Amino acid sequence: MMSEELLNDDRFLKLNFNQQSELIAKHCTGIEKRIRETQSREEAETIAEDSCGKFETECPSGMIRRGLVLRVQEMVEKR
Repeated sequence: MMSEELLNDDRFLKLNFNQQSELIAKHCTGIEKRIRETQSREEAETIAEDSCGKFETECPSGMIRRGLVLRVQEMVEKR
């Protein structure tokens, strides 16, 4: 299924590497540290949800959005 999206998702093609990097940096810079320094899991989840939610509204590619959400969820789990 993922490969189908790569082949058919025009939204993926609209974001070049620099645009992807800028979006990720804008919403995720320092997120791992912020999550690591929280006092509770709830606080970590709130940080993750806020960051990912804002990213999802600006990123047109479902594949990139899902990848980021999975990575941030891993950070919360490690915490």
